[in-house]
Amino acid sequence: MERRDRFLGPIYKEFYRTPFLPVRGEGVWVTDSDGKRYLDAYNNVPHVGHCHSRVVEAASRQLATFNSNTRYPSDLIVDYAERLVATLPKPFEVCMFVCSGTEANELAWRIAAANTGADGALATRSAFHGNSTIIGALDTSTIPPERRQSWIATVPAPESRETSDPGLQETADEYARHYRQAISDLASRGHRPAALYVCPVFASDGLYNTPAGYLQPAMAEVRKAGGLIVADEVQSALGRTGTHFWGFQHAGITPDIVTMGKPMGNGLPLAVVATSRRLVEGFLRSERYFNTFGGNQVVAAAGLAVLDVLRDEGLQQNASDVGAYLRANLKSLMSGDRRIADVRGTGLFVGVEIVKDRDGSEAAPETARAIIEDLKHRGVLVGITGRQRNLLKIRPPMVFSRENADQLAETLGRTLASLPQ
Repeated sequence: MERRDRFLGPIYKEFYRTPFLPVRGEGVWVTDSDGKRYLDAYNNVPHVGHCHSRVVEAASRQLATFNSNTRYPSDLIVDYAERLVATLPKPFEVCMFVCSGTEANELAWRIAAANTGADGALATRSAFHGNSTIIGALDTSTIPPERRQSWIATVPAPESRETSDPGLQETADEYARHYRQAISDLASRGHRPAALYVCPVFASDGLYNTPAGYLQPAMAEVRKAGGLIVADEVQSALGRTGTHFWGFQHAGITPDIVTMGKPMGNGLPLAVVATSRRLVEGFLRSERYFNTFGGNQVVAAAGLAVLDVLRDEGLQQNASDVGAYLRANLKSLMSGDRRIADVRGTGLFVGVEIVKDRDGSEAAPETARAIIEDLKHRGVLVGITGRQRNLLKIRPPMVFSRENADQLAETLGRTLASLPQ
């Protein structure tokens, strides 16, 4: 670790308080440098499982055949774009390839700004969409309001619980008022919205589901002000919600631009911007874009293999079935521990809200941190998210099974029992 700090510098932070050095992965399992195996209930990068044999074979075969840039026509890249477009509704008909979610969201911003002539952005109040200069400015999860730039306005996520005190706190029309106010705030500072960036499951805000049609009035406010809607699918894409292939479908919205990243290449740097031909043509009237490595032949081969595995192994249905089973198991822990305020989510994207006591519902981020550290010690990996950093983030590879769900819930129960209330 001293060498890591010496040569990589202080920017690379530890995920856990004690060093974790993974060296091998298979399916839902990760092995560290000491040979200890961990159940991976956190990583969505290996979307169809760590080192899936079909993805490894497809990428390796193409790497041994040819790999260059997208200025050279390639049937493989076109095949992948065609397969992606086939999963999307109209008017999505064009794919532009990049290497990361940040790059995808940056390109989406340029497309939105070029087509609207506006320079303002809307985001939820605890969002993260990437770390470039423009997109990093939208990091409302860590940048306090007094440091936000004048061209950014925020709206709350539609907060709700599923177990204790269930339901949304506002009607759809009441929720839309926050968007009207944010747009008015931008106008008072001399800006119009070019785009709203939204994670369809509001993952960084706290992982919330909304009823069908609930978000429509809010989206209508954005469009009335001339803005485009960007659905950031970096965490919710490719069947993870269980109900739909894309998170925006689960949320019941129709965006203008869809951005994709982490899971697309199962660990290889494949990211995509999907939109209409009209918006791409509008962008190209005043801008240009080229990405040397975006959508190269190797990552396209991997991306095609990911789509094949999702289809052939029925992983969207698995997310639905195992996710419901996992949430039921986790909810059963609530009767014995009042520090669990809620268990919520959809498919294989689950949050467990940790508080000091369910009656007061005061967030307990220190306890949440202690839980994930103890789980790691016991061989289970989960993360933390949410506006108050008190939501256990469970987002495993899509091959997660009922047996894996049992292990996770049982281990969490032991962890809770070991920590003083």
